[in-house]
Amino acid sequence: MRYCGNYFFLSSGGPPTRCKTMSNNFTYAIAGGHITCNQCQAMSKRSRQRCKAPAMKGKQVCKTHGGRSTGPKTEAGRQRCAEAKTIHGRETREARSERSLASARLAVLEAVGFSIGLMSGSRTRGRRPDRMAEAYPELQVLMKCINLKGT
Repeated sequence: MRYCGNYFFLSSGGPPTRCKTMSNNFTYAIAGGHITCNQCQAMSKRSRQRCKAPAMKGKQVCKTHGGRSTGPKTEAGRQRCAEAKTIHGRETREARSERSLASARLAVLEAVGFSIGLMSGSRTRGRRPDRMAEAYPELQVLMKCINLKGT
C-alpha cells in the first residue's frame, strides 16, 4: 500500500480498500496495480448498494451514472437547467416565491391590524419579509396615512 495525497492506494489488484482519510471513498488498483481509481459513488435505490464500477478520472461516478456528462453548454441549456432546478423534487423557485409573497401579505395585514387597534398583544417574532412592498400596495398606502395622522 502506498500513500499519495489524501489516498492510500493498493499496489496490487484485489478488492477495493477503504481510504483512510475519507470514510466513504474506495480505491481500485487495476491493470496490475499500474492504474488506481476511486469507486463510483452512485447508490442503488432498490438494494442500497454502491455501484462497483470505477469512477471516471476527475469525477465521482462511472460513465454509466453520468461521468461523461459535461453539463449544459448553451445558454438555452443553462436556462432550462436553472428553471428545472428543484430541491427534493417538491421545492421549486415558484413555490418559494409564492410562499414568500404569502408571508409578506400576512405581515402587512398584521401591521395594519396593530396600527388601527384591531389587534393587541405581542407581534410575530422574527425579521420582516423582504417582499412586503409587493404585498397589498393599497394597504401599504393606508398604513402610511394612518402613521402620518398619528404623528
